[in-house]
Amino acid sequence: MASVGVIYATRQLISATALKLYVFAVAVYALVQLTWVHKVFANWAHVGLAGSWQFVTYALLHTHLAVQVTLVVLAVAGLSLIADAIRTLSHQRPLLYSRL
Repeated sequence: MASVGVIYATRQLISATALKLYVFAVAVYALVQLTWVHKVFANWAHVGLAGSWQFVTYALLHTHLAVQVTLVVLAVAGLSLIADAIRTLSHQRPLLYSRL
């Protein structure tokens, strides 16, 4: 019976959703390593809400290619995880069926 548990755990760990989560986590780690996130937020605070769009656009266009690629991977993985969550939540069956 233990082998069934191992097979089930292995399937869960290498499922599509789990792999997307791993990619998302690695992209977040890479982004933190490539940028000084606290400085980005500190500079963004100086701009305020009115200049946010210009700040974000300028920041994205004037970063290194590695940061841009990491942001694209992060966005794709995040949107894919959100789509999986919506799909899962919209197709859930109630635990108890009422009999009329």
